[in-house]
Order: sequence, then C-alpha cells, then structure tokens
Amino acid sequence: MRMQEGVSKDMINKQRYIDILAQVLNEHYDEIKLKNTESKDRQQYIDGYLTAARALEALDYEELKEIIDKIHFAAFGKTIEQRRQSKLVISSSDDDSLDIPTFIRKGILLDK
Repeated sequence: MRMQEGVSKDMINKQRYIDILAQVLNEHYDEIKLKNTESKDRQQYIDGYLTAARALEALDYEELKEIIDKIHFAAFGKTIEQRRQSKLVISSSDDDSLDIPTFIRKGILLDK
C-alpha cells in the first residue's frame, strides 16, 4: 500500500480509529434508544477504547469530546447534557420514586 503525498500513516490510523469509534458509539446509542438502557459491558469497552487513544496520544481529550458530542447529537438530536437533564426530569416525575420516603430520596438525615 503506497501512501498518498501529504498523508501520513498516523493520519490514516487516526481516521481509522475515529471511524471505529463512530461505529461503536452509534451501535451503543442505537441500543440505548431501542432498550432505553445502557449496556455496562459496551460502556466499559468504549471507556477502554477512549483511554487507549489518550494513552497512545492518538487523540487528546478535547478531540475525543468533540467527536463524541457530534455523534451523540446526531443520534439523539440533543447534547449529552440536554439528554441527561431530560432523563433527570423524567425520572424525578416517575411515580415509582414516590414509594421511597422523601427523607431517603433527598438524603436527609434524621436526628434520633
């Protein structure tokens, strides 16, 4: 395989890494949308994949965050923070949470 002028092997490997990350994240987000829950195994795999990129200095934190944010927004139509906030609103309005006494839900310590 002959390299194109101006394109290094590192750039090709970086793009390959990004392509695989996009595929893994899209599968993860599709599963979340389908099952309304996250796979802990897949999340650990993603965490390891991200850690490897940083350890090998292939991508820095900001580059990874930008890639993840873009893919997340394409999948859900909102930022990670917006989705997190909407999940909090939904879970706080869930009737099942009312079965738990308020002092426990809010972490209030009672004096004896």
